[in-house]
Parts: sequence; C-alpha cells; structure tokens
Amino acid sequence: MVAALQIHLNGPTQGFHSYGEIQHWLLQEYEVDIPYPTVHQVVHYRLKAKLKVARPTCVRRDEEAVVSFKKTLATN
Repeated sequence: MVAALQIHLNGPTQGFHSYGEIQHWLLQEYEVDIPYPTVHQVVHYRLKAKLKVARPTCVRRDEEAVVSFKKTLATN
C-alpha cells in the first residue's frame, strides 16, 4: 500500500492536491480509513513527498510582457 502511494505521489502527471484527497484515495483503493494526521506524517515525513499544487499566478499578468522578459533574460 505504501509503495503504491509513493508511485502515485511521484508520478509526473499523477499526484494529489491535498492530504484529504490521499485519505479518500486510500479509502477507495484499499478500503482503509486512516486519520488525517497519520496520512500527513507518513507522506510528508517518511515518504518525503510533496503535494502537486501549482503556484498561484496574478490574474492581471500581461502575457506579452512575460514573453518579452523571458527573451531579454535569455540574451543576457
């Protein structure tokens, strides 16, 4: 069960967005109800895995300015 969880956590397209989602997955796949603190401790401290959560971006961000910045950054 731990090996399958680790494979699911480390996959490039797979992963979880929250520890509650991991709890739900374990309940569906293995029919075990593990408390939230236990899931957090095993995933975070023992498996050293991180959740797959994207960083927030500004809604007012100018895409043209980003492209321009990346082009000038690459030339320097």
